[in-house]
This record gives sequence, structure tokens and C-alpha cells, in this order.
Amino acid sequence: MNRLALCCLAALVLLTGCKKDVSGSYLADDKTAVCWLQLVRTPDAHLTGQIVSSVLKPDGKIEHGSVSLTGAVNGENVTLTGGGFLGMPSITLSGTFDSNSLTLTGVQSTPVTLKRGTLADYQAKLREQTTRSQAVISARAAAESRQQTLQAQRNFVSQIDVLIANMQRFDSEADVYLGRFPNVEKGYESITAKVSEYVTQERQLAGNPNREVARSQLYVAANQASLTTNRAHYQGQSLQSSLETNITPMVSQEMLLELGCRENRTAHNDLTPAEIEVHQSACDRLLSVAPVFHQKYNAVSAGLSHLEAVYKREKDAQDRLLAIALKME
Repeated sequence: MNRLALCCLAALVLLTGCKKDVSGSYLADDKTAVCWLQLVRTPDAHLTGQIVSSVLKPDGKIEHGSVSLTGAVNGENVTLTGGGFLGMPSITLSGTFDSNSLTLTGVQSTPVTLKRGTLADYQAKLREQTTRSQAVISARAAAESRQQTLQAQRNFVSQIDVLIANMQRFDSEADVYLGRFPNVEKGYESITAKVSEYVTQERQLAGNPNREVARSQLYVAANQASLTTNRAHYQGQSLQSSLETNITPMVSQEMLLELGCRENRTAHNDLTPAEIEVHQSACDRLLSVAPVFHQKYNAVSAGLSHLEAVYKREKDAQDRLLAIALKME
């Protein structure tokens, strides 16, 4: 080839290189983001385009955004300006391009290289990102489920421990109440006997005008004795109310927790062996104290019912005696 032909070929190569077109589509991605840039070069070396971002957030959701760009190209140098990209009010990107890539800086100090790509390449990257998103969401859901299971197990054990402490406290108090019930019954009966004694004495003085004062004093004493029965009854009613308000719900709670212990024996897929042991140990403690608690609860309930029947019997007897005394006035 002669010298002229070689010179023409060299000039053609240089001219072709100068006319490399920045127009086209560019793609960049990493584990968290996919960026899709489309540029068009106008005849006067200006640029218009759009960049679309899809960012994978820590919670697994994908945040999409886009911004229009304008700029200019001078040889291999590119300048782009846009607003609102990645939450920023405005940006200026600058860099260089070659036939296969576009390298830009501006949003960050480290240059980002976008490779030329097709729409199919972009869609494939979005599918990969969607897969990662679903994996993150699934992992977070599994972690939350695990945390909820663990918290539920801790709450369950805590409820058992609190209930056991309350049951044992009641067991001790029940012994005191059960020890007092016989004396309360005897007290009702002794008051009736005392009222009967006063009325008998008053009957003996009936018809004696000189003993009016004494008879009146006996009636007052009999009435006061009967009022003592009411005061004792009020205490029994208070205990009955306390039993229904504070202890009866514990009976229901114990039954529910015991049911939970039986149902959860095989439902420990999300618990470690150590956590299962904590759970089972709490259930064992509950089952060991429950029989004594139920026994004493039933005994106190029966004792209060019996005392109520004794009260009504003795109070009726006292009222009849006071009616007799009143007729003798």
C-alpha cells in the first residue's frame, strides 16, 4: 500500500473515533441497586435522557425513581444535569465514554461505570433484584416469626411463674381462713345462744312493772348481740367477694395455661432445645402446684358456702327470738 493510501486510512480511523456516538442505553448494577440510563445526542452535541433507579432497601422493599437529564458532550467528555435523583434536589454528573461504557462521577466520589446494555439486559437485572427482594422479605418474615414465637414463649413462662407465686400465696392464706371457719360457725351459734339467754331472762321479768328498765336493757343487749352476727357476716361476704374477684380468675388462667402446656408439647419447631427445656420446666412446675391450689380453693369455697348457710340459720333464729322479745314489751 502506498504512502497516500496509508495516510487516508489513518485519517478515516481518526475521524471515525471522533464520531463515537454516546447515544444509547447503559446499565449498572450491584447487590442493592439497578440503574438504567438512556441518552440521545442531538446534532448540536447536546444530550437529553433519563436515568431510572431501583434500589433494594434493608427491609426488602424496592424503591423506584427516575429523573430526566440534560447535558452536553465534547469528544469523550460528558456532562449531565438533573433534579430529584436519589432524593437530591439537583445533580451534576460528569465523566467520559467509550464505545461500550460511560463512567460518571458526581453523586459520589467513586466513579460509576455504566455498560451499554439492552432492554432485555435491564429486565433481567430487575428480575434478579426482585429475587433478592423476595429473599430479604422472606428472611425478615422468618426472623420476625421466630422473634414472635420466642417472645410468646417467654410471656407464657412468665405468666406461669407469676401465677404459681399467686397460687402459693393463696395456699398459705387459705390455711388461715380454713382454720378460722370453725370458730366463725361457733361464734354464730354462741351469739344465738346469748340472744336466747337474754330473751329468756326478759320473759322471766315479764309482767313485773318494777323491772321495766331491766327488761329493756335485756332487749337492747339481745339486739346488740344479733348485730355482732351481721358484722361477722360482712367479713365473710368480703372474703367471698375477694375470692370471686382475685382467685376465681386464677382457676381459669391455670386451666388455660395447663391446656397450653399440653397443646405446645409438639409445637416447638421455632424453639431451640434449651428454650424447649425452659418451657417444659415451667409447665412441670405449674402441674406440680395446681392440685394443692385447686384443693384449697374448693375447700375455701365450700367453707364460705357452709358459713353462709350457718349465718342464715342462726340469723333467722335470732330474729325470731327478738320478735318474741319485742311482743313482751
